[in-house]
Amino acid sequence: MTDITVIIVVKGNPPHLSETLSSVEHFATDIIMGTVDMDPLLLEKVSANKKIRIVPLASSVPYADMVKEDLKKMARGNYILYMDPDEIFPKNALPILRKKMSEADYFFFPRKNIIFGKWIEHSRWWPDYQLKFFKKNSVVWPKQIHPIPITQGVKFTFSPEEEFAILHYNYESLDEYFEKAFRYAKSEAKQLVQEDKTLTLGATSKKALSEFISRFFAFEGYKDGVHGLILSILQMFYYFLIYMYYWEEKKHPKIDKEELLAETRKFYITGMKETDYWLKDKKLLSPLDKVKTKILHIVIKILCI
Repeated sequence: MTDITVIIVVKGNPPHLSETLSSVEHFATDIIMGTVDMDPLLLEKVSANKKIRIVPLASSVPYADMVKEDLKKMARGNYILYMDPDEIFPKNALPILRKKMSEADYFFFPRKNIIFGKWIEHSRWWPDYQLKFFKKNSVVWPKQIHPIPITQGVKFTFSPEEEFAILHYNYESLDEYFEKAFRYAKSEAKQLVQEDKTLTLGATSKKALSEFISRFFAFEGYKDGVHGLILSILQMFYYFLIYMYYWEEKKHPKIDKEELLAETRKFYITGMKETDYWLKDKKLLSPLDKVKTKILHIVIKILCI
């Protein structure tokens, strides 16, 4: 197999790092580990592995996306595999990868997200395709949050089957979710201000509501139970969080009272209408609930006149 460099960015003491390394080191030529405030004992342990090259990173690096391209340039292998320290590479994907390497330049894997102790099979969390493996010169990673990689060449996508999915131990607690959400939202807001882009309350409300509706209804988040509901709410809240930080960065600009009330009203009325539409479309309403919904729509229409 052609030389493969695995790249992992590690902060602190991630609980699944040993599993991540075990899943890749048998086929990795070398492993670049970018470290941010890594636990000293863990650092000492991984440094003993001759395949691992430690690259200290500044504490000010807000997220791994910002250093992907820099670490890629340090790779010795002709192929790159990016892994997070909470991801496990699927062993069943390796034979296919070996076979297809001569035909394709970059590879998308499905990712199985374990969130709050459960595999989230809907809510837009599956198959959650990620570009993880590629020829060194076929992909460029822009230095920005949630970058869309610039690719060239032939793409290969693994089928959305569990055996080919990268196992991702995503958020294990609400605290972990909020810690990351606050950090990312703050960075996104600062980037908007630096690029002199405008973010309005109306645009934020529309995007946030769309996020909830698409995840919970269109992509059947309700089938994930309470997990699906909570995650859909959290993802909706994330967009408001960006707006809040943007508002703070812009030194708390005032909004006309009429506009504020109009946008708030629009958010709730649109949300109710969208919810009722999807309840009917998915046939989730009982006959009695259908009657109640029809009456409610009449009342809303009268109140909105």
